[in-house]
Amino acid sequence: MSKSVPTSIKVENWPALDRQLWQTATKQGDFLEADGKAAHWSDATLLQVQKGYGKWLFHLTAEGALPTQELETPIDRVSENQLRSYLERLKAQSLASQTIASRIVDLTEAIRVMQPEADITILRELSATMQQRATPSRKKHARIKPPQEIWQACLKYMEQSMMDEPAPNINQASRYRDVLSLGLLAQRPLRRRNMSGLILGEHLTLDNGIWHCHIPGDETKDGSPISFTLPEDERFNAAFIHYLLASRQRLLRAPALATNNLQDINGSLWISTRGKTMTSHAFYYGITRISDELLGAPLYPHLLRDCAASALSSDAPEYILAASRILGHSDLSTTLGHYEQTSMLAAGANLATTMEELQRQALAAAAPLNEDITLPFLNLEEVLT
Repeated sequence: MSKSVPTSIKVENWPALDRQLWQTATKQGDFLEADGKAAHWSDATLLQVQKGYGKWLFHLTAEGALPTQELETPIDRVSENQLRSYLERLKAQSLASQTIASRIVDLTEAIRVMQPEADITILRELSATMQQRATPSRKKHARIKPPQEIWQACLKYMEQSMMDEPAPNINQASRYRDVLSLGLLAQRPLRRRNMSGLILGEHLTLDNGIWHCHIPGDETKDGSPISFTLPEDERFNAAFIHYLLASRQRLLRAPALATNNLQDINGSLWISTRGKTMTSHAFYYGITRISDELLGAPLYPHLLRDCAASALSSDAPEYILAASRILGHSDLSTTLGHYEQTSMLAAGANLATTMEELQRQALAAAAPLNEDITLPFLNLEEVLT
């Protein structure tokens, strides 16, 4: 089996100055030292930008530009000619236009945090241009489905399974797990990392028959904690309990449990067919595979978040701010950008009317002009339950 040709330089092989600047950018400071510009990025974002910058350094090395410029700062190596050459190299690798745009974003972000004082106008402009021209690799709008349609398909499968397979084998238990995770994501659209990492007794706790979920801020992308309850209707509860008492136990190679053991169950919520905690990648694969079977289209976890935001925007547009929180967007315009991918013109008109009314009410109720206008906080739990 032939090895793949490398296209990136690992951080330990970067020029000394680049390594130093990257370490400073990603370092958390103490009470006498400010945090680096990338100190609070998630591990996934850090790794992506680090790899992206390594690809740029690989290009410079291949062009013979890096060895003669090791003492120059990262921004000094950026020129129009080198950027053109870099784009040609990426295109020669048969990368999708969105992937190429992401490479430019990675380069821009790396230099922005490594040299905060640098003028990166040329990179920002190129990044914006590439993103505007990028062709979506997935026709996302065509696969947007109402969360309730997704949930009803999952519920139908699980209820049939509980009747036909009360004592499931490993394969049946894993399919039930995947269907439950798909349905739960449709109802509570967490990021894949947070949903796949749920731990019973830590993130999920049972209190008076109600399952409460709390994810601390240090585990979320935007640093804000997320709290909500799982659906409280009887049909969801029965399906969820069956997974905990029967399917999950089967995956763990353990005997089924009785209902009075629910309070004592702990450990990872999602268990693999090997009896171990599911990886994030395996969780992703299970979701896309089972959704293709049940709904005729693979719904990857992030798309389910768009489905939820779209449903809120069209069915209850007054909750658009909550949709923004679901997607983890600090800027409402980003949420609206996701919403526009649904191409629901009628819902768009409804949303626009509601947004105008919200703005009118806020302005009408505003205090003197020197005071801030604050829209009422919308509770995630209220919207999702």
